[in-house]
Amino acid sequence: MLLLLAAAQATAFSYQAYLLTVRTELQQRMSARFGEKAGPRMAELADALLAAGRIADEALRVERINQILNRPRYVTDPQLWQSEDYWATPVEFTAIAAGDCEDYSLAKYFALRELGMPADKLRITYVRLLREGRLENHMVLAYYPEPGAEPWVLDNLEKRFMPARERPDLTPVYSFNDDRVWKVQSGGDRELGSPQQLRKWRELLDRVSAEVRG
Repeated sequence: MLLLLAAAQATAFSYQAYLLTVRTELQQRMSARFGEKAGPRMAELADALLAAGRIADEALRVERINQILNRPRYVTDPQLWQSEDYWATPVEFTAIAAGDCEDYSLAKYFALRELGMPADKLRITYVRLLREGRLENHMVLAYYPEPGAEPWVLDNLEKRFMPARERPDLTPVYSFNDDRVWKVQSGGDRELGSPQQLRKWRELLDRVSAEVRG
């Protein structure tokens, strides 16, 4: 699922006034694409995130964001987007109120970043999920309370906010945030460079920037 390509910079995006600020023009565009409920969903999410942002305890705030953004229903990319692997923007995910594991994880990451969470506390993480005796590709968001601390897992399948040690069904493979990409391995994660190497990430940021620009 990771496609490492050279150079090519994505359009810069600064996590300002995206999910927390609902613009009428963007609401109208999403309503035209996804129906009349899209605009109100965007406004409801902004209100919910702003309320969560007022929770003083950071771990409780992260847990609340996890709960809020687990509300959309799970639908696979081929069903929803007629694509094998489409990363919806957080606004698309909100407007249509559905998505797959990447969409949940990305929306949580964007929401927490916009609420001021430093990138080094978050990693979007590809995992191998053991479910019903089979290994499946999956994505979660990992939250690190302190540098080097055990991460906590934000997952759309297991709704509880849990430390990684309580998720033996997950085997991390790769992770990334705004700053770096890592290969997860015993003895310490290995840095692989900039996330601008990730084609899907660059494309996502370009589409988010287009939404912001209008």
